[in-house]
Amino acid sequence: MRIRDLSGLSVCVLGYGREGQSVVRALETYALTCAVTIADRNAHIEVPQATYTLQTGDEWLRDLGSFDVIIKSPGVPPLPEIEAMRPKVTNSTQLFLDTVQEAGATVIGVTGSKGKSTTASLIAAILLADGRDAYLVGNIGVPALDFLSHAKKGTLFVMEMSSYQLMDISVSPSIAVVTSFFPEHLDYHGSLENYKEAKMHITRFQTPNDFVFYDAGSPGAKEIAQEGKGMEVACGKEDCAVRMEQMKLLGKHNLRNCALATMVCEHFQVERKTIRKVISEFECLPHRLQSLGTHHGIEWIDDAISTTPESAISALDALGANVSTMILGGQDRGLDFTILGNALRNSTVKTVILFPESGVKIRESANRAGADAIAFYEANSMNKAVELAKEHTPQGNICLLSTASPSYNMFKNFEEKGKAFAQAVLQE
Repeated sequence: MRIRDLSGLSVCVLGYGREGQSVVRALETYALTCAVTIADRNAHIEVPQATYTLQTGDEWLRDLGSFDVIIKSPGVPPLPEIEAMRPKVTNSTQLFLDTVQEAGATVIGVTGSKGKSTTASLIAAILLADGRDAYLVGNIGVPALDFLSHAKKGTLFVMEMSSYQLMDISVSPSIAVVTSFFPEHLDYHGSLENYKEAKMHITRFQTPNDFVFYDAGSPGAKEIAQEGKGMEVACGKEDCAVRMEQMKLLGKHNLRNCALATMVCEHFQVERKTIRKVISEFECLPHRLQSLGTHHGIEWIDDAISTTPESAISALDALGANVSTMILGGQDRGLDFTILGNALRNSTVKTVILFPESGVKIRESANRAGADAIAFYEANSMNKAVELAKEHTPQGNICLLSTASPSYNMFKNFEEKGKAFAQAVLQE
């Protein structure tokens, strides 16, 4: 469904956050005659125009069946009331893909349990360095619908696509990139199967003329790649245009991300020298193995993006033997921390500071694994966690914030968590 197809229809914009606001702006520009109702659980949303009908608070899901189309924002979970309206439900991702495809633009969709932000950013940076008409949109950048006016033949949209954005679509990008797959967002999707089902949409609707690039070292990524009819391109770390020691990015996982970016950009006939230059100069994104420098004799690493055991293990692997302290734990999403317990046992970590709620499970997993050399402490705030780290981390060593869990029980998002970490570190 293209955005202009909504003209003359009654449309419910479900969720008025960043994406929902972008949808309303697009409707104002491209579907002027549609009747818009904004529905949001928050009873106190501020809407700039009084011409829209509002359904907020306890009434936000009232009479969904009365609308022609329901545009669900990614952050709105698949509630029973919404699922009952499934034939009417779409999202901004579907509208964007259908609209720009008609205009002749190409979408490079990037997804994965981890690595999608870095990979998408790398691809966009390389294409821009090569002089292409390219835009980084979606989950990492400005909402994609805000870029509809740029869509034309030859335009390249690099779009980071979360499982939330993928789950309601029935069209796939012509170029799909899958960085990894392991359990994540299970509280939102309800099960690993539902999470994988959402991710599958990035390839499910591809044609034989389309392409999917995937990390050959991730069985889950390979399974997603095989879901559609697109030509499969397996990418390994040996495909990266530069060697690990030539990169500013840390970790073998970033070598795989760079390999994907290399192969995708070569598909668009970008020369290797351009790819090498961009990758070698590319700095880590905020809150992704970001060094805050040395303070109080300790190096502080912000990996606040880490919300799974696998991502915390990747952070440990990337930093080597200098990690003495880790800050772990957060919201309990029912994940299994066995592999993290084993990784802690085999690491140089001597101090672990635990946040509620999953901190208890992480400690139990480490104890079962025989990580007897580690001292555990509990903290119910970032200031307390950093205070403990300053006390127990030897001079010259690293304190790593890589919580292996989301932290919605303590922070609004991982960005807020990372900022709180930096503020606490810089306190005297």
